[in-house]
Amino acid sequence: MSKIKLGLIGVGLAWEKLHYPAIKRLNDKFEITAVCDCDYNKAKAAANEFNLSEDSIYKDYMSMLSNADMEAIDLMVPISANYEIAKAVINHKKALIAEKPFAASVEGARELISLANKNKIKILVAENIRYTEESVLIKSLLEERKIGNVIYFIDNHVTEFQKDMLKDTFAATEWRQHPKFKGGIFLDSAIHHIARHRFLFGDVRTIYATGRPSDVDFSPYSSISALLTFPNHITGHYSFYMTGKESQAPLVGLRIFGTEGEIYLEEKNCGFVNLSFKDGRQETIPYQPEEGYYQELDNFYQAIRKDREIISTPQKELGDIQVIFDILNSIEKENTVQATNNFERK
Repeated sequence: MSKIKLGLIGVGLAWEKLHYPAIKRLNDKFEITAVCDCDYNKAKAAANEFNLSEDSIYKDYMSMLSNADMEAIDLMVPISANYEIAKAVINHKKALIAEKPFAASVEGARELISLANKNKIKILVAENIRYTEESVLIKSLLEERKIGNVIYFIDNHVTEFQKDMLKDTFAATEWRQHPKFKGGIFLDSAIHHIARHRFLFGDVRTIYATGRPSDVDFSPYSSISALLTFPNHITGHYSFYMTGKESQAPLVGLRIFGTEGEIYLEEKNCGFVNLSFKDGRQETIPYQPEEGYYQELDNFYQAIRKDREIISTPQKELGDIQVIFDILNSIEKENTVQATNNFERK
């Protein structure tokens, strides 16, 4: 089976920390043939890793799309640039790996999906939460009814974004600190959390959310709490605190309560899922953290070369985006809203 000739657009932190390690493990499936970044030195450094010639390095993505020999693009740019570049990639009839969210608005996401369908272009949205071992494990436990019927869940996330801004992290990027898209880091971060909820429980039906207003550029709210309802009368309390620190151990994390027991995931990199049951039994199941990036790229290869189903489709991502904006809408209206995220069954 031949390798996919892959072009890279944007080789910043997402490439260095997430996609590149996975690509190295999949070197029998992908061949990097061109690199583009507005910072030529970054593009050149990435190209050197694959011994590419000077004429395979670009600052302008339109030039690369028109001239480079490749069949697919891995797009890793700031959220505000995703829509415009993804549209150009689709119009050039290239398959696409698009970082989440692949558009900064519902309208933009809808347009990209329509354009991809028209041009018969395959797109995988790199929402790794749908591929991580812990997500797949928890989903299988729920499907097996390991804790009986699910009643409700608590999902709590806390990040000290202002301190992270001073470190070598994603928070240090200028476009995250001063975002040019609605929702700021809530859209950027919470979309992972919402993707997991929808992956595990199905479409969100209703939302009631509140938020504490913030005067910082990176987020309209310092904290958000949302009550979400799902099929089968499942309810969930989701909270995201963007300017604080959770100092008590163990963390609240994700706790799923059923008629026969509870599933507990402290945080995504802890390496184990805990189960406890009404009869006093307990079980710990280990998993390998950070496998989602590898699995999503392998899924893309299988979809292109073997016509397998893409797991993280643009339609599912559109649903995630819509829930984020429905939460913000509920806060603004101070009322319950009907969620509109059923664009494709999970």
